[in-house]
Amino acid sequence: MRTFAYIEPPIIGLGSIVAHADPYRTLYVARGEVIQDLGDEVIVAWDHWQNESKKTDRYFRDELRFWQPQ
Repeated sequence: MRTFAYIEPPIIGLGSIVAHADPYRTLYVARGEVIQDLGDEVIVAWDHWQNESKKTDRYFRDELRFWQPQ
């Protein structure tokens, strides 16, 4: 009898390093970290605002993707 392991795809959540999912958004190449998980939405702190009072934005998970270095 063969057993198949079902592997869940990773889910964006607290601590995930992300970028915007839409290639036409200016934040597409920006990197951020999920700093708060609100259930259907998450709060992201963007790295490019680090020198200021870390800018955060609220997103639905499907608006984001895991960040990958270029």
